[in-house]
Amino acid sequence: MKFQVAVVDQPKRYRVVEQDRQAVRVGHNVFQTGHLDPAIAQAALKVLTDFKLVAEHYQVKAIQAVGTSALREASDGKLLIREAQRLGVPLQILSEEDEARLISLGIMSGLRFHLPLGLFLDIGGGSVEIAVANTTNVFCLFSLPLGAVRLTEELFTSDPPRKREVRYLRQFLRQKLRSVGQRLGQEKYTMAFGSGGTMTALAETNIRVAGDGKNGSLSILRRTRLKALLELLIAIPAKERASLISGDPKRADIIVAGGLVLYEFMSEIGLDYIFVSRRGLRDGLMIDLLQRHYENSGVWDADAERADSLEQVCQKYLYDAPHAYHVNQLAINLFYQLNDVHKLPDKYSSILQAAAMLHDIGLFIAEPKHHKHSYYLIKSSGISSFDKLDLDVVANIARYHRKAHPSQKHLGFSQLSPSNQDVVRKLSAILRIADAFDYRHDQKVTALTCAMKRSKVITVTASGTGDIGDEIAWASEKGELFEEVFNLKLAIQKA
Repeated sequence: MKFQVAVVDQPKRYRVVEQDRQAVRVGHNVFQTGHLDPAIAQAALKVLTDFKLVAEHYQVKAIQAVGTSALREASDGKLLIREAQRLGVPLQILSEEDEARLISLGIMSGLRFHLPLGLFLDIGGGSVEIAVANTTNVFCLFSLPLGAVRLTEELFTSDPPRKREVRYLRQFLRQKLRSVGQRLGQEKYTMAFGSGGTMTALAETNIRVAGDGKNGSLSILRRTRLKALLELLIAIPAKERASLISGDPKRADIIVAGGLVLYEFMSEIGLDYIFVSRRGLRDGLMIDLLQRHYENSGVWDADAERADSLEQVCQKYLYDAPHAYHVNQLAINLFYQLNDVHKLPDKYSSILQAAAMLHDIGLFIAEPKHHKHSYYLIKSSGISSFDKLDLDVVANIARYHRKAHPSQKHLGFSQLSPSNQDVVRKLSAILRIADAFDYRHDQKVTALTCAMKRSKVITVTASGTGDIGDEIAWASEKGELFEEVFNLKLAIQKA
């Protein structure tokens, strides 16, 4: 059970002043018996009473309280609601649709960047909520009875679970998720996010065990790391798991089932990684309450955590620093020498610099499609020196440092304004050439000189140590976008 109190200091902005979580598992035995455990129901009412006392201390103007899958399925759920209302807590049962909508709203409220379309997954105790949404609409929605508490109580009879129990659960999940995966394959979401206590426990345990994956308010959980973590958790009893996992040790008995749900979901839809947020339903409820209390107020923002600097983001990921700095140097060199060609103001040099420094951080996730991984990691970073629009531009420039050219078919690019699309085309064309000059990551090309030797021809002369013929050949090939964008012929030669 979770609780939050917020104050409004200025229009459309709120600040959380108190929040709490009490480990009362309302869904315990509900999914097998069909009704609430009387002792747990009383414990839940005691927690609601305590929460209400805190709210009264802050003299709150409005309260919203909701129950999810356990109260939806419990035959005596309405009795608990009446008891709560007698205490002065306006408890309501949330529909599956509203739960998924509010979860996605809560996660999006904590993002420091524009999200055209996202995939949201929340693993609760009784159900799994899946939505494809943006800040204004939910386009696709699933609520599946695959919660971590439900599956643990129904399918695991031993501790640790037997191999046949794990095998059966995997097969069961694949069957249930197959049609979901097919439907989600029709949606063009750009990033995937996860929430819920089990999910955050998995992500934070991964950080604790492996030492990787933290990106500001979001954690990055890779499927390969999740697989290794599950193999470890499945093999040990709950008591040992409790000492290993981060967060509430009482999740030790359900984390295996929840982790298997996440792994099979990621495998079914082909997700290499997922961004795990500590925000979710509670935060969505807060924004929903504010929007209803302050009519026509539109989008609300929480006071964000302090954003990381460009240098801090660079340091978070395992990448080739000498290559990044060298590509940055070459790219900035090209930017200033080609001023009369691209005609962009000097302020865009810092945007190109950021894209050059971060273009390969996607290797932290995997080498295949690392340009796309870089795009998502940059978007999620919320670098302090850039606003949301500029960060979108940085991410897109880095995304196009490899093969594909900027295209309206790509959702992230198509969401940019026409002027920012023009910036991305121009600067990604420059970045591709700079990156090609160091494609072996050995910094052999030391200097570049540009000249317009005759009409419609730009000549780039490369100086370096040793044989740089391969670098010149690769830069010439990667110069195709440059020729397309600037309508100029590119000639590259050795000094």
